[in-house]
Amino acid sequence: MRRHVTILILSLIFVAINISSVWSDSPESQYVNLVFSNMTDEERVGQIFMPAISSLSGNGTQEMTPELQSMLKRIHPGGVILFARDLSSVEQIVTLTNALQIEGPVLEHGGKIPLFISIDQEGGLINRIPFGPRMPGNMALGASRSAETTRYVAKTIGDELSSLGIHMNFAPVLDVETNQNNPVIGIRSFGADPNLVAELGDAYIAGIHDAGIICSGKHFPGHGDVGIDSHLGLPLENHTKARMNEVELVPFRSAIASGVDAIMTAHIIFPAYDNSTNLLDDGTEVATPATLSKPILTGLLREELSFDGLIITDAMMMKAIIDNFKTGDAAVRAVKAGADIILYPDPVDEAYEAVLTAYQSDPEVKTRVDESVKRILAMKEKYGIINPLVSENNLNLDIASRIAYAQEVCLGEKTYTIEREASEKTVTLLSDRNMLVPFSCSEMKSIAIFTPTLFFTNETSLAVEEICNGQSYSPEILIYTYQNETELSEEQQQAVMNTSLVILGTSSSNETQRTDEYYIPQFSRCLLDFANEYEIPVAGLALNQPYDIMFMQDVPIYVATYAGRAGGQNIHSAIRALFGEIPITGTLPVNIEDENGTIIFPMNSGIIRDFHF
Repeated sequence: MRRHVTILILSLIFVAINISSVWSDSPESQYVNLVFSNMTDEERVGQIFMPAISSLSGNGTQEMTPELQSMLKRIHPGGVILFARDLSSVEQIVTLTNALQIEGPVLEHGGKIPLFISIDQEGGLINRIPFGPRMPGNMALGASRSAETTRYVAKTIGDELSSLGIHMNFAPVLDVETNQNNPVIGIRSFGADPNLVAELGDAYIAGIHDAGIICSGKHFPGHGDVGIDSHLGLPLENHTKARMNEVELVPFRSAIASGVDAIMTAHIIFPAYDNSTNLLDDGTEVATPATLSKPILTGLLREELSFDGLIITDAMMMKAIIDNFKTGDAAVRAVKAGADIILYPDPVDEAYEAVLTAYQSDPEVKTRVDESVKRILAMKEKYGIINPLVSENNLNLDIASRIAYAQEVCLGEKTYTIEREASEKTVTLLSDRNMLVPFSCSEMKSIAIFTPTLFFTNETSLAVEEICNGQSYSPEILIYTYQNETELSEEQQQAVMNTSLVILGTSSSNETQRTDEYYIPQFSRCLLDFANEYEIPVAGLALNQPYDIMFMQDVPIYVATYAGRAGGQNIHSAIRALFGEIPITGTLPVNIEDENGTIIFPMNSGIIRDFHF
């Protein structure tokens, strides 16, 4: 009874102060203060946590379980993050997000604060939703040079998330890819030009906002020029403040001006801003990563760049953190540094108990947590996640209708059309030595396709078959997957000698995979040398990062697709472009260097072909 009375009181206050449908940005609004004042210490501390529901099961958590119910009631989290292992179908996701809100934290004094439900749905390489179109990723959009296309793609991603009951997207990546040996960013970046990254980042933010989704740029203050993946270790970035201001900070400064809602931190050491160390319990000294740095999160981001949105840590279970700090200690340090949301600590109970203890004993932590909770409530207010006029988080809506709507949004023809049209603008032709493009199926006796994985082989061969069928010709299509192979077999040699065209797909994702010690460069060189001997044309198809031409600079034809393991329309568009079905308009958004660091293809390289369209 007390709970229903509280909801009624909140509703009356809402009407009395006439809060508009798009509510105040201010963390000091009357409604935020009312909710905040009715929260216990445990509930306030819980709001700053965003655990992964998949951490409760190694195989993911695709439905409400007793363990998940217990965690939601025990931690009172402000939100949760979903990963691919938690997701399988439209119906399953809508049912899961609905159940999460039903079982979400109920305040001791009545009422409910609905959860942020978040995800990493960047497009391209990082797609957590395992069905539907795979929108072009950032580097592909960088090759298009189109802010309009970027905004439309982001709006489509946002519409999908909204239909599924997801409120927050950890995108766009605002890192400037100035290091082609970066092991974790790569095609997730818009490119190497900070102004291009800023322009397209702003367009992406606008698109996500068009869909009514909370947008979080990442990874502050910049993850684009490191040689270590922070999932696996603690990177060091030694750039000066001057360099950071000219490159890494440019997209973040622009995003803040464009109204980005949240910014995710990087687990990277930046001595130019913070050269402090931390003495751990075992006597070890560890440098301070940005996620735990008050000079970076509060001094640089809050004060110097005037950011007033949510500061969210990158996942706190990454090795850059857990290999150097205890889970609870790291959470408290992040709060003191200025973080508002602690993302994916594992185990979450340890982090929660540590912050709760500090909240009740350390005035600094109490002040910081209270500030963060008000920011979180204000963001939920702004986006209509909290709505006191409708109790129980809109559960009166027909879930079957919600599922049907989500099916149309996520799997409808319109969404696939947007994916195809966007990907067609990204194809980048870097080499066509003998002006052989476009090819014609009518001139082909056979086409031999080589790629390093069965997935890429199937995707590429399907694209070629579609083109040939469309041109009413049926050349023989020979397909080979050369995973872990370094030389051509006799069968493959015979196929190359007698074919009209070789399509060679490569797919490196880091520096090691582009050296002579790895099978992709070894096999590619072997095939290319053999084909050149018999004067067979070879079209190189970069299926992931565009840098593979560094180990086969004599390849006659080379196309960058920026597809990554998602594949999708980027590969189909590249094949269609090679056969003259669509114009080629993409230009390289990064520099490509050889093994000595010499630029062999500068940014903006690209052979434009319109084929008289």
